[in-house]
Amino acid sequence: MIARIYPALLLLLVASTFVAANAAETTGVHQDSVWVDPGWRRTVSRYKVTFDEQGLSTTVFDFEIQALDEKGAEAISQQIVAYNNYFSELTLHDLATLKADGGVIAVDERAIRDQPASADTSSPYFDERRQRIIAYSDVAPGDKVRGRLIYKAKRPEFAGEFAYYWSQPADQPPEVIELTLDGPASKPLHVALRNVEHSEERLGDRIVHHVRFTQETPKPRQIDAGSFDDAKRFEASTFADYAAFAAMLNDRNAPMAQPDESLRKLSIGIVGDATDTRVKVERIHNWVARNIRYVGIGFEDGGWTSQPASAVLAARYGDCKAHATILKALLDVQGIEANLVAVNADAQYTLTEVATPNFNHAIVYVPEIGQYLDPTVSLLAFGSLPPSLGGKPALNIDKGTLARIPVAKPDRFALSADTDYTLLGDGTRRARSILSGTGLGALVGRSVAEGLEAVDRPNAAKKLIEQAGLSGGGDYSFPKPRELSDSYVITATFQITKPVGIDGPESVRMLPLTDPRPSLLLLSTAGATDRPFPCRSLEYRETSSLTVPDGINFYEKPAPIAYKKSFNGRTAYGAASGRIEVSGTAVLDGRTIRASAVVRLSFDSAVCPAEFAAEIKTGLDKFSGFRREPIGLTPKSAPYVTEISAEFTKGVNAFLAQKYELAMTRLRPFAERGSAKAQSYLGSMYESGRGVERNYTEAIRWFLMAAEQSDGYSQSHLGYLYEKRLGAARDEKVAAQWYAKAAEQGDDFSQARLAGMYRDGRGVAQDFQQAANWFSKAADQGSTWAQVNLGLLYVKGQGVPLDQAKGIVLLRRAADQNDGDAQYNLGWAYESGTGVPKDAQEAIKWYGKASDRGNALAQARLEGLTAANSFWQILFRHIRLLDAL
Repeated sequence: MIARIYPALLLLLVASTFVAANAAETTGVHQDSVWVDPGWRRTVSRYKVTFDEQGLSTTVFDFEIQALDEKGAEAISQQIVAYNNYFSELTLHDLATLKADGGVIAVDERAIRDQPASADTSSPYFDERRQRIIAYSDVAPGDKVRGRLIYKAKRPEFAGEFAYYWSQPADQPPEVIELTLDGPASKPLHVALRNVEHSEERLGDRIVHHVRFTQETPKPRQIDAGSFDDAKRFEASTFADYAAFAAMLNDRNAPMAQPDESLRKLSIGIVGDATDTRVKVERIHNWVARNIRYVGIGFEDGGWTSQPASAVLAARYGDCKAHATILKALLDVQGIEANLVAVNADAQYTLTEVATPNFNHAIVYVPEIGQYLDPTVSLLAFGSLPPSLGGKPALNIDKGTLARIPVAKPDRFALSADTDYTLLGDGTRRARSILSGTGLGALVGRSVAEGLEAVDRPNAAKKLIEQAGLSGGGDYSFPKPRELSDSYVITATFQITKPVGIDGPESVRMLPLTDPRPSLLLLSTAGATDRPFPCRSLEYRETSSLTVPDGINFYEKPAPIAYKKSFNGRTAYGAASGRIEVSGTAVLDGRTIRASAVVRLSFDSAVCPAEFAAEIKTGLDKFSGFRREPIGLTPKSAPYVTEISAEFTKGVNAFLAQKYELAMTRLRPFAERGSAKAQSYLGSMYESGRGVERNYTEAIRWFLMAAEQSDGYSQSHLGYLYEKRLGAARDEKVAAQWYAKAAEQGDDFSQARLAGMYRDGRGVAQDFQQAANWFSKAADQGSTWAQVNLGLLYVKGQGVPLDQAKGIVLLRRAADQNDGDAQYNLGWAYESGTGVPKDAQEAIKWYGKASDRGNALAQARLEGLTAANSFWQILFRHIRLLDAL
């Protein structure tokens, strides 16, 4: 058990690729998750497993795999077989390609290669995890590959015991697996079945189990990267139950947690003057998290026994067991009981019914305070667990009991932002922002701070300002990230030198700069859209203020919002419920406008149904709409502030409820009185024909009135109407001018459209540097179309230095957001080797994603290509045969 849990909240992996042509202006369509045929079938799959009274086992696996098409032929022509050379010796026999015409081509011994499964040099244990790579010759559609694998145990994983499970993942292609398990009658097996056929017979002093797995209709996995919970399984164990399994582990590990004199002195020094148990536990936990470096180690027994606590202290490093063991020892000095607990850190929320080693991580439970602790995450303070552990089954090794780790409440994942802006007489602004977090929110902040430590902070602040289409400077300050406490604060200061035009009506955002922390949608759903996902409760509070100088008045402000929605559903794990609450207000206080908003997400389950993601996004969109609403400024006397009017809010609500005729009736008086926001709504309804007969000329009239008051939405739509010759003669020069005004306000659609015009030389002189500049601004705001096109400029070296690697990163960022054109081009890059090594499997993967989204070019490229995970990678990752944790 040496798995390391990293703060996955912030590991936003982005990468991308080249396209043969500029990306088209298309919007991705949501696709339900479907099973993708890999193009091969396993026609023979036979296991014969024997074990003796010492727990030594031998496994013989015979297989044949047939390629159905070119994709399948590519997939099966190279097999990767995993094993653990600490426990097992692997030999290969009868490896050959069986040609459809009857020919047999034996595998050349030189085409078999052995190598470590991991390149992580921090862990001697990782070197025990090996993979044997087999290259089969001349595999074509219709051909088969075959072989026999023999795993012979060098030593038992658990002396005198046998405990394993075999599984058939739900997304495995149609097949039949036959398993024979032969063991001594003196070591009877406890077995459990999950959708498999089973029989047993007594043969002398042996008991033989016969198992048959039948896969007829494959289906997608329940959750990303999780294949265990919904798999067909056969489980077998000589352990009576998990209590017996825990007792065995406790016999190995309990002696390792005995404190010596050095640990006693250390514990006393850490605790200091603390008398409260919780405070003592907190100080000791945080010391271990901060001072014991994580290194994957696994001495002598393949990773099931910790080093002695004293050795961990001397080395100042260790794996998860080592962290738990030294934490136990230090607490023992204080007379505080702590239990070693085994969990699974992967996407696995159930256990085998009989006792098997389906754990890969160790943590600690402190009964006196009723809290689980994981000191391996160096930036996570006492009081919280990594979100991947919530809702997981946990085996208490000391007590021999099973429990389920509670799902964290919103207050254990709390984030807040408090920002004050001051508008000066020359139109420049200065700001101070305090970004704080509690529990997991503090982990997010520390992770961001670690990133800021590695860069030029003033330059990072400058780039943030530039991403908003502004200019200026700033800096960040924060405590040392590794000095742990339950809360963490980053303070940012900014000076925005690009002036606000205060000599006439002007609209500004209350918060023109973005929060550098990941989005609430990503933090709560990890980006899931089409399948169940691990969900995270959280709470976000935001306050902001804008103070203006004498002579400037407010005429628009965000309307209050109040949104609540509860939702219920089911996953394979049972019923789940969730709730989102969003509220926000903006009030006038003399020359200052103050806004406050709260988002609260709560779930009662660790895994939520796919449809919850859309409900969450709906609520968060309402929050985003509130915080992005402009503040209207004018040097003239303002008789009223529009959003204060309940009627205006009713008109907006009618529009949002698609009651467009009612919206037109309620908003027209405000538009006629000069409200830019109302004018933009009217322009939108005339443009789309909602509530009135479509009339582009009338749309232009209302959009123009609002645009002249700096309404970015109207400016953007004016540009589009002039560009597309709707309601007026095509005038790309005028279109570019309006796009530029909206782009300067940070409108990502206009930034992308303006970039396209600079790239193509339409309405403006062709200027690839300007194109790259505006594509970059839109891309930074999440426009996938801009990300794709900016990536292409880097790949081609147009307007930016030729940098195919950076182009790939941008294209992958868009592809990961399900942009079909980015996915197509990413496939093309892997097929052609542009900016990335040639990789047919990756090419077909991305072509497949793009094709699923209706990309005809991708569909055409799919033919003749292959891209499936290696059969053996799939097989041995899921059956985990003889592979120690």
